[in-house]
Amino acid sequence: MIDICFAGNSSIDFIKQSGKIKKIFGGSALYSSLSCRCSSNKNIAIISNVNHDIKNLLESKNIKLYGNVYDKITTFGINEELNTCDFINKVDNDIRINNNIIIDYLHISFRKGVDVDYILNNKKIKYKHLSIDVMSHSVKEFIPMIKKYINKINIIFCNNDEYQVIKEYINDTSIVVITNEDRPVIVIQNDRNDCYNIPQNIVPISTTGAGDTFIGGFLAKYSENKMVNEAVIEGIKNASYSITKYGPIDMCNYFNIGCESFEIPKNIIVIGNSCSGKTTFIDFFKKYFNIYTDIDDLKPLLEMFIIDDISSKYDLEKLKKLENKLVYMKDIYNTYIANYPNIKHYSRISKNGNGHDIINPDLWDIILKKSMVYSKNNNIIQFSRGRDVQYERKYGKDIYNRSLSIIFKYLNNKQSTIIINMVSDLDTRKIRNNIRYKNGGHYISDDTMNNVYKEDIFKYDIINNMGIINIDGKKYPVYTIENNKMLSGNELKDFFYSSILEIIDNFKNFKEDINYGYERNTK
Repeated sequence: MIDICFAGNSSIDFIKQSGKIKKIFGGSALYSSLSCRCSSNKNIAIISNVNHDIKNLLESKNIKLYGNVYDKITTFGINEELNTCDFINKVDNDIRINNNIIIDYLHISFRKGVDVDYILNNKKIKYKHLSIDVMSHSVKEFIPMIKKYINKINIIFCNNDEYQVIKEYINDTSIVVITNEDRPVIVIQNDRNDCYNIPQNIVPISTTGAGDTFIGGFLAKYSENKMVNEAVIEGIKNASYSITKYGPIDMCNYFNIGCESFEIPKNIIVIGNSCSGKTTFIDFFKKYFNIYTDIDDLKPLLEMFIIDDISSKYDLEKLKKLENKLVYMKDIYNTYIANYPNIKHYSRISKNGNGHDIINPDLWDIILKKSMVYSKNNNIIQFSRGRDVQYERKYGKDIYNRSLSIIFKYLNNKQSTIIINMVSDLDTRKIRNNIRYKNGGHYISDDTMNNVYKEDIFKYDIINNMGIINIDGKKYPVYTIENNKMLSGNELKDFFYSSILEIIDNFKNFKEDINYGYERNTK
């Protein structure tokens, strides 16, 4: 039986880097199998077409070949300076399997040149576990294949950009391993998101094949005991070594990479007054951990403003043209059409013509519910709440607690959640409001800023110097960012990066601390 088998391409690559061109052996199957051999003495094989030199290399490493040997194979020109990969000579030879193969761990590269259907539907190939990787240049073309085989796939390897394309097609049973250049590797499995830091003291020579090398090291360890932690560290170690040279690694270099791991939340809820910096912080956060679905109640709110603006002018024909453009508020739109022109509006244009005022306080709950319909297993949610006399008269003054209770009704993995409270003074927020409007964004009326969003109304407890809020009988951690300064460039980057480190540490401490209830203060 074959313990680990890699199905993919083998090629000759000409890599251009720093003005120099290097000719090397390449291809996903070769990179992964040689990396795997560095980390394991198990029975390793590849399913690929190779030339005679690659065949000899595989034999020298005791790696079994299933495929054909040709005088010529596909040749690529890889320009690492421009991040391009082009055919120099394309050779189309189908892989043909003549032997029966029994495989414990089968890995397939879902990319051009690999006949996925032929391998996975081949009666001569029997496998127990299946993992795949995708490639940025062709990932969209392979979505039908991912959907077709998703219930058989145990592990998916991808980078951050690829994950954004395929995440809606991934089921909850698959382990997803996401690489992101020199930023942390993220592993999504069950109810956890675990991150692993990448060594920063390694000087890269060539990054070609680093992902495939990572896969080889990962599967070498994972096939031993299914310990993801050990597998990721082995993958990082091999990939870190691979970028210090050209081509696949063919010998081991066991240096200590000092890989630190940590957990990040499944759900991040970012709250705060309008213009406190929520979107700016989220955009920065996602540069490091871009696995989240964006949820923002501003989107349904803006739809509601448009519906109210047009319907209040009694332009039925223009109102009807909105129907196909709406995503969130179609049911309210249909109610407006059914009751036209006797409509009870939710909002109106402010008296000075800039921004809108809420006239039906139920809209605050409605837009939040509408936005949460699109929540997934990992979400980054943002919304603002302020003083609304009508809302408080009807539902009480603890507006944020009520809103958070609505959110948690829709969340998966709600036990893995942190709330980020963005705080900023009114004058600074007014400046940001005007800047946003000048840059084409929406505008919050002066009346709304001065009354509804005048001050921070979010309340939570301080327990053991940690922010805690109780929602429906469950405790959740709170971290406050005081974002009062008009920072830009490197200052803003340093400020938010230090905040991220503290947020992660806060989340860790919360999960470890089981002795709540001491030194309680209300904030």
